[in-house]
Amino acid sequence: MTKKMYRMAAILMAAAMMAGTLAGCSGGGDQSQTTAQAEAGSTAAASKETAGGAAETKGGAAGTADGTINAATPPEGMALKEDIVIGMKSKHTTIDQMEASNTQHNYMWRMIYDTLVHFNNATGEVEPQLATEWSTEDGGKTYIFKLRDGVKFHNGEALKASDVVFTFNRMEGTTSCNGLFLKVESVEAVDDLTVKMVLVDPNLDWPYMMTLPTSCIQNEKAVTDDPTDGPAVGTGPWMVDSYEFGNYTKLVAFEDSWRGAPNAKTFTFRYIPEDSARLIALQNGEVDICAEPATIELGTIEDDPNLDLVQYDGGSLTYMAFNTQKEPANNEDLRKAVAYAIDLDTIIAVAAEGHGRKATSFWGWSEYGYVDLGGYERDPEKAKEYLAKAYPSGGATLDISVSGAERKTIAELMQSQLKEIGLTVNIVELDSAGISTTTTNGEHQSCIYGMGFNIFGDDARRILQPGSAVNKAHYDSSEVMDLLDKAVCEQDETQRKEYYKQIQENVYEHVPYIPLYFADGFIGVKKGTGGIDIYPTSHHDYSNIFVPAE
Repeated sequence: MTKKMYRMAAILMAAAMMAGTLAGCSGGGDQSQTTAQAEAGSTAAASKETAGGAAETKGGAAGTADGTINAATPPEGMALKEDIVIGMKSKHTTIDQMEASNTQHNYMWRMIYDTLVHFNNATGEVEPQLATEWSTEDGGKTYIFKLRDGVKFHNGEALKASDVVFTFNRMEGTTSCNGLFLKVESVEAVDDLTVKMVLVDPNLDWPYMMTLPTSCIQNEKAVTDDPTDGPAVGTGPWMVDSYEFGNYTKLVAFEDSWRGAPNAKTFTFRYIPEDSARLIALQNGEVDICAEPATIELGTIEDDPNLDLVQYDGGSLTYMAFNTQKEPANNEDLRKAVAYAIDLDTIIAVAAEGHGRKATSFWGWSEYGYVDLGGYERDPEKAKEYLAKAYPSGGATLDISVSGAERKTIAELMQSQLKEIGLTVNIVELDSAGISTTTTNGEHQSCIYGMGFNIFGDDARRILQPGSAVNKAHYDSSEVMDLLDKAVCEQDETQRKEYYKQIQENVYEHVPYIPLYFADGFIGVKKGTGGIDIYPTSHHDYSNIFVPAE
């Protein structure tokens, strides 16, 4: 089945399902879809082999002379644009990496900063960046990083170990980096090119955590001299030139970058929140990249001979969370009834228009320790048995909180499917800020939410740890926490993976979460554009991007 046929089938299925949903809603209530921005996922994640230098793409014509789309480097002899513009769905609010960690800001952080080590999406390996080597001799409690000699900051200052010390000390209390700070007991400069980090607890994932944009290294002199603009001074191949929050951020090439000069002179982030306006800007040449194109517009990009559609396996999971500390979602039999009553194939076909893959375990598919548990297969009879255990006298109801049109559609489909087993669903619509607050405070019964999993196994801690704002299920399992604590410092790889498997089995058995699907990712670009380092969570690196001049 072609993409067009699949989309048509999804549309027809959506019409049928929505009709059934509306017919099944007694007492009225506005069932029209709303438009609200879906909340962003997390930080960087690993990728499949196809998502490194050349992701799978769709387009009306080949992007380069040899037919490669999103090639890693420009074809020989290609004339390149000097000024590149990307149309962004969300705006920048800061140029300080410690004050924001989301898709739109992480694009910029990867371009203007460097981290101590780098995760290579093509090979799946951690490799040197600002540090040429690193080691631990006590099971992950203490790390020694040897810095690259001759690296320059944008202000001409040489990279020194004292800059790394300054950066980590500055993280305390910041919006996006305080979590890293709390893991560090001490950090010191052994000499100008050697850094010693002592962690609060042993952590074998620390080198992987050092690849995240939240661990980018800043320049002590720049921040001290200019607390407003100084935090943007990094060692990356691009420098911040000017900005107007809510409008644009302009970068210029840093010719002295140790990584080498970029393929263009300027790179501008332009804020265009409306999906249709962003696509029109791509079509008429106002922008060269359309970030996060709307699903309904993918066919337009595919059919345009002047454009390419870059497609990749997304790493952000859409899931259902039950508030395990509040009735009625604290009833495990009720949760199991929901798990076996919903039809994920229909949800993916309708809500994601077929652009997603079923999640079979509550774990990132690219995260260390992932195990395919098969997921919950729809079984209405089994679902009815569990519901009868939870509500012997009937009368079962459940509130599902949502934000955004796609997640409302998911809830509406569930509403229809769960009615078949005798469970009445009430949909609670909130804006993105409202659902974030209510779910963090535990005011909800259940919700549809999303999260991007990072590459290291202990990343699951933030969504399973009691008290974490990311733990939307408010799940409190001493078994899970004990397994996480054991795994993060376990040096035997087989045993470590076994711990992570047991965690996934625990979540599968007790159903605080139902993993739904990983949505496919897309980028619309001018034909022939390449050099984009694809990250499954959409936090791509545009440092080496190139765009044909013609």
